[in-house]
Amino acid sequence: MDITNLIELETICLDLKAQTKDEALKELVEMLEAAGKLNSQSQFLADIWKREEIGNTGFDDGIAIPHAKSDAVAKPAVAVGISRNGIDYGAEDGELSDVFFMLASPDGDDHHHIEVLAQISTKIIEDGFVEKLKQAQSREEA
Repeated sequence: MDITNLIELETICLDLKAQTKDEALKELVEMLEAAGKLNSQSQFLADIWKREEIGNTGFDDGIAIPHAKSDAVAKPAVAVGISRNGIDYGAEDGELSDVFFMLASPDGDDHHHIEVLAQISTKIIEDGFVEKLKQAQSREEA
């Protein structure tokens, strides 16, 4: 499955209000819920936190990719969020995170989950992709 099929206008936020990691995760989960991608917002958030306990999903260069496989997912989806101020997410490089990709996959869909994570990873190392995303003025541009 192509990542572009998993990102919809309703799952893009170019100005996250969150100030903390907890708030960022909640805001991204709320977007997925509002777009009809989840059966249970609270369960999916709990599953995201379980995954975070295994290892932080904040990476270098301001990127965070929180993800979980969960029974709470009705339809696979990716939420994209941009923080204009950056959030202390506990990233490997100690820098603030400002670009978030939250992947929601149904439990048991291992192949799809790994495939989409690989596609996200490929996009973020693509020259100019992250900068273009940060500069987007509308969800359509993103």
